[in-house]
Amino acid sequence: MKWALTPTCLLLLCLPACDQDSGALKPLDLNPYGIPMIILAPDSTTVLEKDYKFMRDITIRKAPDFEIQVFELISTTADAAGEKFHQLESVRQDPFFKEIVKEDDYGFIFSKNLDSLTVDYDFRLIKLFGEKELIFQTGLAGSFNLEQVKRMYKAIK
Repeated sequence: MKWALTPTCLLLLCLPACDQDSGALKPLDLNPYGIPMIILAPDSTTVLEKDYKFMRDITIRKAPDFEIQVFELISTTADAAGEKFHQLESVRQDPFFKEIVKEDDYGFIFSKNLDSLTVDYDFRLIKLFGEKELIFQTGLAGSFNLEQVKRMYKAIK
């Protein structure tokens, strides 16, 4: 019996592989940006860096569903859990704040009501490295659903 690979057969063989690769996260070394850690990110992610002298802003982006913003500041504390508490209080004061969805020792995921119909999700995750305090969150320009935010949050841990 002879097998022939028609264009349709080739397409059917490629679809599962393409689908699996599109969601794959790979290690991304942040050391070249002065952050001593490796996170997970989609392939072909762009990293943008801005230095404001008092803080740095590093944005890790793969549009439309992956955007992590990292604010690097000089640490005023050696207590990441305490800084998480301050971030939590700040988020709760936002008039769009809805609820805390998930919380652990160094971060949390929360929801916001952008209007009466639209719920958006965000997170804060705190890491300390010596004199550096890193605050991770979703990108400021994006709007993300819960699954996208959980994926980004997990990619940092």
